[in-house]
Amino acid sequence: MTTATTFTLGQHIAAALHLRKIQTTHTGHASARASWLEVHLPDGTAIWISDHDAKIDIDLGQHQGLHALHYLGDPHAGGPFITVHDRRPRRRHRQPDTAQADVDALAKAVATYLNTWNLTPAARHPDRHTDEYGVMNLPARHLRPGDITVHTGTGAEAVVVNIQRLDRNGGHRRTIRTITPPTRGGSANLCATHWQFPFNLRSAGSKTVTVLAHRHHDPSKLPPIPYPEVPAHFADGDHIVHDSIIWERTGGTWINSTRTSYAKPTDDDAIRRLFTDDNRLRLGIPAYQPAH
Repeated sequence: MTTATTFTLGQHIAAALHLRKIQTTHTGHASARASWLEVHLPDGTAIWISDHDAKIDIDLGQHQGLHALHYLGDPHAGGPFITVHDRRPRRRHRQPDTAQADVDALAKAVATYLNTWNLTPAARHPDRHTDEYGVMNLPARHLRPGDITVHTGTGAEAVVVNIQRLDRNGGHRRTIRTITPPTRGGSANLCATHWQFPFNLRSAGSKTVTVLAHRHHDPSKLPPIPYPEVPAHFADGDHIVHDSIIWERTGGTWINSTRTSYAKPTDDDAIRRLFTDDNRLRLGIPAYQPAH
């Protein structure tokens, strides 16, 4: 008579992570028929992974199901954390063999996170201080593409897309793409268009920049910039509305009602920049109405 071996869900998860060369330990914490697997990171923090679909009492969000949380402080103190993976079950008390797809998805998410984590400011600069909210201050010269800058006063987050050294005196220009617009403060009232186009910022290499220490975002995975289509040709009688200003082409040049009689008319190249220049596009997408 052969006796089938039954593995716990935690053992399935540990095995899936082991296949990806990720070692786990048990934290020793267990409650409500649930316990945690732990993956240690070099900076002293850890990813905690639930190995049961019961409720975890130290999880303030009361998540259920397979989930992995990267705690930036003491998990028992309810400190801040980053959600690495969260899969809520369709029904409770599932057997391990019915959750294999979820186990594989969790293991893949943790492996991807760890591979990305190696590129984060916290991994590159373990000697620098990270506060309890996972924020670090870095000199601009230490920034790398994929770092996420954050404005702690407004909550705005932006990914560093490109960095250019300007001179021997430490001058740098970085291009950033906003991924989280401000949620508070006066700038939170700006139109959505304002945050859809890249910003170019110049600073000295020693200027301090606030970044999210434990996160990285691959710039190549950002959505494409929504540049509008540029009209191929312009003709007299064409109209363009931009930033509440109506432009009309007449006599080969562009005029609008807000200009004085002494203002120089605008040429076609200047109007095309309404469709391509990031600073102008932040004011609004131009609407083109060709002459009939």
